[in-house]
Amino acid sequence: MAFVLMRFLLMPIALIAAALFAMGLHIIGTSLHHQAAWHQTIATVTDVDPYTEMGENGLATQGINVVVTYVANDAPMTWSGKGKDIGLYKAAKGDRIEFYYDPADPSKLDTAAMNGWRGGLLILAVTGGFVTFYVWFFWLRGRRAPPMSPSTVRVSGAGAKPAEQQRSTFGRR
Repeated sequence: MAFVLMRFLLMPIALIAAALFAMGLHIIGTSLHHQAAWHQTIATVTDVDPYTEMGENGLATQGINVVVTYVANDAPMTWSGKGKDIGLYKAAKGDRIEFYYDPADPSKLDTAAMNGWRGGLLILAVTGGFVTFYVWFFWLRGRRAPPMSPSTVRVSGAGAKPAEQQRSTFGRR
């Protein structure tokens, strides 16, 4: 009874862990796709303007607005906006930064840097391990009694020979 109760009490946690695992795989896959399929360029930061936003919950978020210039498909380009939109969290005027851009739409930039990848790998390992253990322990492994073998069945009656006693694993009879 407790086993079945724990199976269903842990199910929401296992589903959340599975969702976190899928999100981590998506982030890593997107970054690797940008590094493989997008073209690389060097961008120069021409303007940096720090800002502070107040969220609906009253917490302040700090970031930077940036303007970068780069060359994409042999044409000079300029991009401006919030630095976090292109994976840029710290920059100073004049910095030169490696970016990847989409060859079909050169205005799409990404640093494709795996910021915090160690923490991300830890989250992937923990969530993947938990979900794997949960599925194996609560759903896949069987809780069956061992099958009865003919040597353990005793026959009694007139003229019956006494059954040999066999020792099985761990000395059980």
